[in-house]
Amino acid sequence: MVATQAKTVSVRKSAQQDRSKAKVRLILDTALEMLNEGPADRITTNEIAKRAGISIGSLYQYFPKKDAIFYSLFSEWLQQTLDRLDEVGDRFTGSEDIDDLADAVFECLSRDDSINSKGHWQLLRAMGSTEELAALEAEHQSEVFRRIVRFQEKFGRQIPPQQAEVLATLQHHVTVGCLATAAQVGDHPERKSALDWGRKAMRFIYDIEKLNS
Repeated sequence: MVATQAKTVSVRKSAQQDRSKAKVRLILDTALEMLNEGPADRITTNEIAKRAGISIGSLYQYFPKKDAIFYSLFSEWLQQTLDRLDEVGDRFTGSEDIDDLADAVFECLSRDDSINSKGHWQLLRAMGSTEELAALEAEHQSEVFRRIVRFQEKFGRQIPPQQAEVLATLQHHVTVGCLATAAQVGDHPERKSALDWGRKAMRFIYDIEKLNS
């Protein structure tokens, strides 16, 4: 679990009782729902409270400002993503075709709206709005990089240390692009093609032997 300290975006009060936890969950789910509808900069705490059916004072009991809500949402999202990557990695021994691993990663992360929706990518765009949010995004990328390199090593791909960070960066950004496309296309007539292209791109970028051929 990532343990980044955040002073200006930390929650005001931790929810202890079930009723309080339910209210925090309602605030977070409402904010994500609104992110699915439009950019983060158009959302206010007043609108979140109104949509959630609670008072602004009640919202402020837990979150001092909008960025604190985004911070909590992003913390959850990154942990869910890392957990899914770990689950996929644990299913493989390294004796399989690395294309199967790339397919499994893409399928796992692209098909589930709870971790790959338009709202999540709107949230990502908002991550640079504070120093703490930007630091959390950077830490998330670092955690993803470690897993990507570990995947390569499990499949016998020996990567020189000087190449590992660059390769992981490239793989991460291609993966982000493929997943974001999967979330954005929705019911587009070319959705099937878009998903197929994303899967093929992931296969290529996950195999350093193909990249070097």
